[in-house]
Amino acid sequence: MKRIGKIFIILSFAVLILWIVPWLYRIVTLKSYTTPFTLYSCVYHDFTRLDRSDGKEFRFIDRNGNVYGDEAQPLFYHNVLSSKGMLPDTLEGRAVTPAEIDANNIIVTAEMKEIKRIAPKAYLLMESVPVRLELQDPEYAFVPRKDGLYIYEMAENRLDETKSAAFNEALRAAGFSFPARLFAGNPSDRKEYDEGYLLTDADGKLFQLKMTDGAPEVRHFSAADGLNLEHLIITELKNRATLGYLVGRDHALYMLRPDGSVVPTQVRYNPFEEDFMLIGDLFYYTVRVSDDEGEHFYALRSDDFSLVDTMDRPYAFEEETNLCEYLFPCRLYFTSSDDGFVKPRFTDWSWKGLIVDLVLAAAWILWRRSRKNTKN
Repeated sequence: MKRIGKIFIILSFAVLILWIVPWLYRIVTLKSYTTPFTLYSCVYHDFTRLDRSDGKEFRFIDRNGNVYGDEAQPLFYHNVLSSKGMLPDTLEGRAVTPAEIDANNIIVTAEMKEIKRIAPKAYLLMESVPVRLELQDPEYAFVPRKDGLYIYEMAENRLDETKSAAFNEALRAAGFSFPARLFAGNPSDRKEYDEGYLLTDADGKLFQLKMTDGAPEVRHFSAADGLNLEHLIITELKNRATLGYLVGRDHALYMLRPDGSVVPTQVRYNPFEEDFMLIGDLFYYTVRVSDDEGEHFYALRSDDFSLVDTMDRPYAFEEETNLCEYLFPCRLYFTSSDDGFVKPRFTDWSWKGLIVDLVLAAAWILWRRSRKNTKN
């Protein structure tokens, strides 16, 4: 029993060392790293990055090193340029107005840590046609199960059997096969309108479900059949250019238009390993897909989503000696910025550290034996 206790103490001490020492080392040696804000310019037709190295003026620099002012991004900074009387009347060969520019400026983001987060399987259900014209806080929520959706009145925490039956009947009538697999919605009153939820059924078919005047409204998007979807993003944009973005298991990104048509793009995005941001205007969408290695940019036309240009920006890591690589066979940590889970994770495996630890262990054993022989 005494030997077992010693082994337990040694193992516990080793785990603490693998966790605490690399953690402290990273805190002491970690350097902040940021990447510049980058957009595709409709004026110079190139990716331009924001530079404020002088700490005063906003400057944009393209890939050739050319330096511009706010005029490089007249649609993104249209309020600033308009206040200075510098907003162009015509861009890309067509007349533009501040109201039109503002209506078509969009931002859509998706973070992998939110996608990977385990959330309760309960979804708030809004009324899409509110009586007072402004969206109200949801009064209902639905819980998906194998045989259908169970809709609850949240104030009383009561199952609404009538509403549940009506929604399930409407889904089945549209060709929906339970259980539901993927959901995408934004049940917030801080938006101009509500499109309910995008969801896929057991066969992978794509549908839209929303509550209109208390009744179900269901659409089946046959154009998305066979895409083998693994992630959905509902957009609800001011300009209503899209209903959502779809991601297939091959990481291809598709645009779902309000009319139900699906437009493929050349963007590649893994929602479980990469962060996504789309900034759009009247003429172009700048899509940034970022992972641990760098950022990948795509410029798409905003009308047909065709690819205009691409750019890769790898992170500029400095080559430094990592002492932990020579002291430990791996690194142990329990939390990650990539998700919200607390669990043991072993990374940064190093054969150098393993060899050093084995040599140290052998030396310690030999020292213990020689000390015991000396005593005898």
